[in-house]
Amino acid sequence: MENNCCSGCSRPDLPWAGRGTSLPISGCRFSLYPMCDQFVDQILGSLEKTDTSAVWSESDALSTVYRGKLEYVADAVKALFINAYRDGIHMAIEGQFSKGCPGDTDGDSVLEREGEAPNRELVKDIHFPVHCKLSLYPMGTGEYIDEIAKVWYMAEDRGLQPKTIHYATRIEGDVHEVMDYLESVCELMEKSVSHYILHFTMNCNSPTVEE
Repeated sequence: MENNCCSGCSRPDLPWAGRGTSLPISGCRFSLYPMCDQFVDQILGSLEKTDTSAVWSESDALSTVYRGKLEYVADAVKALFINAYRDGIHMAIEGQFSKGCPGDTDGDSVLEREGEAPNRELVKDIHFPVHCKLSLYPMGTGEYIDEIAKVWYMAEDRGLQPKTIHYATRIEGDVHEVMDYLESVCELMEKSVSHYILHFTMNCNSPTVEE
């Protein structure tokens, strides 16, 4: 198999054989979990409030996916989580950013958008602390541990207090700081490797008391 994950797959027996895309399509699939009786209104209200004009979007019974240019995908994911925030309500978002999958396609994307991300001004003044765990998978490279080390040091430089936990790295900070960091990790990976997956879980207002 070629080292370029975007070039498709040489295994004809696999369902995605011969597919892949060379277009600059980034994506994020995520699920939002408000821990309250009004969770349906909280989820649907946030989806309606978030401007998704710069991304291709689709929701089903399990999750929502945004696809397009990374800047706009990250903007929409951040806005959706912030728009769903309620004081004192425990809430989590779980998802993965990715680009370069050999099973990807050219369709289901918005790539012609230019200019400022549409949600930036709408959510810039809303702040609250979050905890986040993340696992990065740089694909198609034998130096993957070096790529992971780069994002660890990036978290240190940004004051996000990275901590190694089993199977993941944990960070914490303001929601904008953490979300912007995740976007920066994706930007770095898109310059460094042909295919990556960044899995993350973030929460706010957790009832868990930590020592």
